[in-house]
Amino acid sequence: MNNILSIKKLKKKYHTLNGEILAIKNISLDVNEGEIIGIVGSSGCGKSTLLNILADIDKDYSGQIIKKQIVSAYMLQSDALLPWLNVLDNACIGLKLMHKDNEDNINYVKNLLESFGLKNFIYEYPNNLSGGMKQRVALIRTLAIKPDIIFLDEPLSALDYVTRLTITDEIYAIIKKMKVTTILITHDIAECISFCDKVVVLSKRPAIIKNSYEIKLKNKTIPSLNRKDELFNYYYDLVWSDLDK
Repeated sequence: MNNILSIKKLKKKYHTLNGEILAIKNISLDVNEGEIIGIVGSSGCGKSTLLNILADIDKDYSGQIIKKQIVSAYMLQSDALLPWLNVLDNACIGLKLMHKDNEDNINYVKNLLESFGLKNFIYEYPNNLSGGMKQRVALIRTLAIKPDIIFLDEPLSALDYVTRLTITDEIYAIIKKMKVTTILITHDIAECISFCDKVVVLSKRPAIIKNSYEIKLKNKTIPSLNRKDELFNYYYDLVWSDLDK
């Protein structure tokens, strides 16, 4: 497999009134094309800091991040939909900012909306949508620019359990179909194992990689069914034992 992104000896420091805080000590990681990588760790360990650096939001670090010429997109924890725009216009914001909101790309977004069960809500406004629908629109906005890699920062954490499972299956199917490389930050071990090809466990701050696991389930399929795989609990226990409690 070909690397789409490589991290070499990454270090991140914060400067505060009380002195210097080392958030990330030494992280090296290769990300392959089409791979779904989950990053887990205790609260405050630096997961979101790492994601912000990889997404070029935070450029104050030392070490190397080597990327191909790629298009990347970032999905936040909140849906961040603009209430004065309808669903289609919200989903096309990235295209408009990139001046790529032509007919073909808009039709592509409409097809994505239909595939996520939003065909009848294209011209509705966010206040008329459920939480799950809003997150679907936010994901489609992320995918609309046809990214090579997407960064997901606990995108479904605010949803109820059943809705979360359903949308996770939908996201997985679309990502795999589009062959989009994905890096997911989550505190949910079960979500990570059922969704990802590889799980990376970070230590408490300053973060290093404690362990990395290739998730090789017996009968890998959609995430909701992966939770029933006979090896699911095996990987769950491995990751749980690595977490700093």
